[in-house]
Amino acid sequence: MKVRRQTNVLLGLVVFGVALLLLLRALGVVPDGIYDLLTRAWPALLVLFGLTLFLRARVPLGSLLALLLTGGLVAGVAVYAYSTRAEQQRDDLQQDIAQPLPPGLTLLRVRIETLATDVDIVRAPQGAASISGRFVGSSESQISVEWLDGGDTTGTFTLRETRPAPFPLLAALGRGTLRLELPAGVALDVEFRGTQGQATLNMDGMALERLNVDLARGDALVTLPNYDPLGTPPNENLGTLAARDGNMTVLLPADISGRFELNRAGSGIRPDFPDSYNYLDGDILEARGIDSAATVIQYTITVPRGLITLQVRDG
Repeated sequence: MKVRRQTNVLLGLVVFGVALLLLLRALGVVPDGIYDLLTRAWPALLVLFGLTLFLRARVPLGSLLALLLTGGLVAGVAVYAYSTRAEQQRDDLQQDIAQPLPPGLTLLRVRIETLATDVDIVRAPQGAASISGRFVGSSESQISVEWLDGGDTTGTFTLRETRPAPFPLLAALGRGTLRLELPAGVALDVEFRGTQGQATLNMDGMALERLNVDLARGDALVTLPNYDPLGTPPNENLGTLAARDGNMTVLLPADISGRFELNRAGSGIRPDFPDSYNYLDGDILEARGIDSAATVIQYTITVPRGLITLQVRDG
């Protein structure tokens, strides 16, 4: 009587997969981040073999089911690990920012792009003729600074946070912080784009001509200055303040009358505003007595999922 020899196809696939991974790693095809994750996940092989022995003789296609369950377990643990690490503050990379400004500058354009970083923009000390700041975050991040002279007494300062590795190392993953000081003695056109984090833009005391904020995920706090923009015609929008997945709070001085067009994307969350403002049809917040106000500013506020808060402060 002949006994049919049983072979473990799953074991062969696992050995083949490990060998292929090592080969691709040696050839530099597998990124460091993926290799790091896979090497951390090797105990899942024990789970796979245990499930295979338990299910193979009891459940049809038991080996395949074991493979699927193990894959789901690894994926769930990986997502949990990355999400947990992503919320931790890192200080592996500490980079100072110092950009001197040329004399006679009449308009400074500031462009900021960040990833998972909490951003704090404030006014520089009186008389400062430079942009200064500091980034503290993950070694997986890279901060690039560029200055472009407009050739007409204007200039553009650009700061970008990038992550060159498409799959960052788990041990180096985390949040960063950026503090940036802008000069008060020059007209400013500021544009900030953030992927994730808390954004605080305190423009008090600055000559703010335009401001655009686009935060994909997180809460934003914007303080507008007691300043009448000189380079924008009356009744023209000065920018968009957006928190795509979070709350937006706007503080403005009592001496400034504002008109804010709200874009809530049908969220149904009623804005919070002071008695000195009217809530008009068309989703508009407008200061009472705006027609006789000396200084009027207009912005669009886009908050599809969160709360819009407008506060008036003295001074």
